[in-house]
Amino acid sequence: MLAKGLPLRDLWAELGGRVTGTCKGKGGPMHLTYPSKGIMVTTGVVGSSMPIANGLAWASALEKDGLVTVASFGDGASNIGAFHEALNLASVWKLPVIFLCQNNQYAEHTTYEKATSAKQIVDRAIGYSMPGIRVDGNDVFAMYAAAQEAVARARAGGGPTLIEAMTFRFNGHILGDMDGYMDKARKAEAMANDPVSRFRRQLIDSGVATEADLAAIEAKIESDLDDAVEFAIDSSFPDLAEMKRDVYAEEIA
Repeated sequence: MLAKGLPLRDLWAELGGRVTGTCKGKGGPMHLTYPSKGIMVTTGVVGSSMPIANGLAWASALEKDGLVTVASFGDGASNIGAFHEALNLASVWKLPVIFLCQNNQYAEHTTYEKATSAKQIVDRAIGYSMPGIRVDGNDVFAMYAAAQEAVARARAGGGPTLIEAMTFRFNGHILGDMDGYMDKARKAEAMANDPVSRFRRQLIDSGVATEADLAAIEAKIESDLDDAVEFAIDSSFPDLAEMKRDVYAEEIA
């Protein structure tokens, strides 16, 4: 959300259910939306982003506006019907859409192996006649290259791409989930290769930034976060009248 340009204050206000949030506090963390920056919809219904993405991509194809839609979902969501229907239709219509699967190897409290028959999610692209890319989702440069290829293909009329970005979930599915179903050795290995620390080392080793540079950036981020949280807390909750607003095309008194 932040990378796409959603203002930090607006984000925290929405998370806090405040009227100054992006959806006036009525969307909350599961329905973040900010169309002016291309964040069209976030949905709490698992996997439903994919058919919606097709609709947005179809609009772009009709308008010929050069936009590319990205639907982001987890490995667990790749097992629902919407995934297969969306990929099939996107391929048939050559829609400018990217299906980005963040494979963190766990669907809620279930390991990948227990719920998914395919050895790799990316293998499913073959069945829908679209390119599939499996990439290290913790490698910034590899992710950029994969996304760049998929975006170029979509804009050139080549249709959709399925990207399987391999990563690992450091925490349980929800607060209070003690992740007893996780392999401790695998988790420890993944955490030792934390992508943030990894990218930090790459920036320093390549001479792009120094420790001082990154420390200054981190200090600014912490300050901005504190400001956004304070803004959210100081903002008002929505008035009860908001319950009847933004529901129908025409407001009903």
